[in-house]
Amino acid sequence: MLVSRAGLFVFLIAALCSWNSAKAQASDGIPKQIQRNWALPDCHKYDEALVLSRYFYLQSTDNDMTLLPAEVASEKDDYWILKIGGENHPAQLQEDGVLKIGTYGTKGTGGKTWDSLDLDHRDEYTGCEKPPKLIPNVMLRLMRYIDRIKDQCTLSVTNECAGVLFKMADENSDKKLSQSEIKHAVAAAIIFAELAEKQTVADKDSLALIAKSKVNGEMIATDLLRNYDANNSKSLDYNEIVADFKAPEFPIVKETLLKAGTLLPAFKVIGMTLKD
Repeated sequence: MLVSRAGLFVFLIAALCSWNSAKAQASDGIPKQIQRNWALPDCHKYDEALVLSRYFYLQSTDNDMTLLPAEVASEKDDYWILKIGGENHPAQLQEDGVLKIGTYGTKGTGGKTWDSLDLDHRDEYTGCEKPPKLIPNVMLRLMRYIDRIKDQCTLSVTNECAGVLFKMADENSDKKLSQSEIKHAVAAAIIFAELAEKQTVADKDSLALIAKSKVNGEMIATDLLRNYDANNSKSLDYNEIVADFKAPEFPIVKETLLKAGTLLPAFKVIGMTLKD
């Protein structure tokens, strides 16, 4: 399974801080009543875990993990049509808390009610208080913050963006980033970027990602502390990061920004400004 430590985007934070604009406006997304953790078939014994946030769909199994953009395409009498990764899927929340997500059959997408739909397949998910263990901790933390990141980190970036990213990287909420937290953040950024670009990452490929993130995380953490730890505390507070910061000029930084930009376009714009 993918690396289980939390944190994200520490080396993006200050690069985004220098952009000024009005606060980004949120758009409609997945209905609030289904924004939660789900398991297939139930929360005690499952083959698949699903997390729905306002804007994203995260699916995890023993074999792979998939992250896709998601939204409501339309609302019918007793179900929604969810657009997941660009494809329409009907979804219905039942009174017992079961979420059904279907795949259309050959007769098309018509039908005012769920029972009138022609479906080739449907999955029935159970809502869970605790997230299924198939989902790595790093991705659970991401899903806690990803909607706020999307709302704030737009092409019209504000300092609220940097604040959200800092909070996400600050695992113990002590308002500073240790070397360990920076390394975890780099690892999470690399994993997120890979999912953003490829949509699905196989479990076997995660081992190479983990090895890559450890090497680059150590390198970036050392560089940031050497250049920005003004009070020699062996950590970085928010003011140290945003004051006259320049993103480390390592190839992995630009590569990660460009890949992450597949889902969050502002990061691609930042990446394009960095040297090769």
